[in-house]
Amino acid sequence: MRDTLRAEGHHVAGFGFWALRRRVRRQDLLVQVLTQPRDWTWLAFAPTSPHDLPPPDARLLAKVAQGLHGVTLLQWAVDDQALTFTAWPLQVTMVRGQPCLVPGAPRPAQRVLLPSAPLIADTSRWRTVPVGDLLAALVEAYYVEYVAAAEPGAFTNVDVLAQGDRRPVVVEVKRRSRTEATSGAPLTLTVTQTETLRHLRAAGCEVHVTVRVVPPGIASDPARALAEGHWRAGAAVIRPGWGETVLDLLGPVAAPTLGALREARRQALGAAPAKEDFPKASSPSLERTGGKRSGHAVREKSVRPRASSPIRRPKAPGRLTSFTFEFLSVWAPAPVRLRGQTFASVGSAFLAAQTLDDEVRQQLARVTAPGAAVRLARRAPQRPDWLTLRDTVARDVLRFAYREDRAERLIGTLPLLLADPEVFDPLLVGVQGRKGLAALTLLRGQLATRAARMAGDRCFSCVFAVPSIWPGFLGCAHPGGVEATVSCVGKAAVQGPLVRGRGILVPVTTRGGPLFERRSEEPADGT
Repeated sequence: MRDTLRAEGHHVAGFGFWALRRRVRRQDLLVQVLTQPRDWTWLAFAPTSPHDLPPPDARLLAKVAQGLHGVTLLQWAVDDQALTFTAWPLQVTMVRGQPCLVPGAPRPAQRVLLPSAPLIADTSRWRTVPVGDLLAALVEAYYVEYVAAAEPGAFTNVDVLAQGDRRPVVVEVKRRSRTEATSGAPLTLTVTQTETLRHLRAAGCEVHVTVRVVPPGIASDPARALAEGHWRAGAAVIRPGWGETVLDLLGPVAAPTLGALREARRQALGAAPAKEDFPKASSPSLERTGGKRSGHAVREKSVRPRASSPIRRPKAPGRLTSFTFEFLSVWAPAPVRLRGQTFASVGSAFLAAQTLDDEVRQQLARVTAPGAAVRLARRAPQRPDWLTLRDTVARDVLRFAYREDRAERLIGTLPLLLADPEVFDPLLVGVQGRKGLAALTLLRGQLATRAARMAGDRCFSCVFAVPSIWPGFLGCAHPGGVEATVSCVGKAAVQGPLVRGRGILVPVTTRGGPLFERRSEEPADGT
């Protein structure tokens, strides 16, 4: 892709550019509006200081950084003993109508000592990176994952950054192994990818997506992938429902030139007005900011035919806010007993499980302040098998914390979606972040299913209930379709994900309505 842009006469950035999400997926609207731009950190990597950047790179970085918040250039150097990183905060000023970089004072250099023995790194993850760029790719990835300690899934790099005719061009490049029949199927984009490209588009960049579709079995062979695969342009679309962002693959293009990508997008926009360059927002919370229904302009973008039934289709479930449901915090008072000791919260118990030092465990049992607990855990030696036990311990600690009235409060959050909170410290990955969200969501589904089975008159026990991949929800197979489901349970019905879900979903604890028919015998599901 870089070679194609260079052949067209465009300057391609010689520095690496990464986006980090410091606070993962803020869903509260007020917090999102006030602080979201500051939640993103933008890192440019180069082996030189900003003063010594080549002029084309300096001009390109200035144009990109002009519309972003918190851009830092990491100057890196490698010798036999250590990796050295020097951080230069960047600001942009206008000189004669052109943006120019204004580097701030460099922060003290960070040195990462290298082992004295020969370092044999596993570079299979980078087999598609050219040899000349491999060192920079390894250095950049090491800083993001280990020095910056970014949470998995909360960072991404900009694949291709170049100077277009008038403004910067960003190209997201993906490779997928598919058969001919499924070569045009859409891709699902992560929240980080979507928001990164949306921020860059808002900063004035021209954003494109291209996908290299290759036959099965050759995705790991770059030479064969380039010889036997084909390029397709992409357009990002927000689907109705839970706000999933997917990438629709447009027609094949002979070569991923900037002109071809522009033409493919222009034809797609002309043929299907519902598609956009890039969605302006990906947060489902924006869809529920008001109690009124969306305006006509939003409904006109949908390519789906309008339903003839006067019954309004259910909306996607809202998300929890950090202000209303503070009891879900890992630091909320919730006594947890572990190996004969009682800890004040999920966080303290989880940190205590990471070490075999009895003295540290006793201190954690007496501490209630989050900062003090984390400082104690950092100084303690970590048990050697912790990474193997982490997920199991997280599930057990959460299960112990959510019992009796806390279990009822957790079940009562249905049908709202749980949101992964800010990761307080990397030591808490497992009960916070994406892993913690998955564990708590699964626990809520198990508790809700158990409560619904005991009640007997909930939708879980209905003959029309069908399983769903989303814990705590089920589908409705009533012959009357959506209209029958809505008339039976009313507002309890929500719009499920359209890509991987089953359409209309209902919480398992919903009380059966007029169309409820109890199953004569309930199957055992082991929950």
